[in-house]
Amino acid sequence: MTIVLQARNMVEHLRHICERPRMYAPDFSLSHLLIFIQGYEVALGDVALPSQHERLREWIYKQQPEWRQSSAWWGDLVPEECAGDLERALEAIIKLLDGFLAEN
Repeated sequence: MTIVLQARNMVEHLRHICERPRMYAPDFSLSHLLIFIQGYEVALGDVALPSQHERLREWIYKQQPEWRQSSAWWGDLVPEECAGDLERALEAIIKLLDGFLAEN
């Protein structure tokens, strides 16, 4: 069986990573998501395309306004709400991504 993951944008890629994190990194942590986002954004900038993370981040901050004041990136704030449980944090991130995709 071959799994084909198709994504049209960064948010869909993030969702795929959250669904199967250890397929991307055996020792997966949420820092891997941040590294992916940063690389994706650099690549977009290299070809003069607009940021996708900026739209996602602003949407997330509308859902969680108190996170805007934190010095941590939003991905580090999710586990705090999930008692540090990576699996629960990934499920919470998927819910955020699904909400964003549904509205955009």
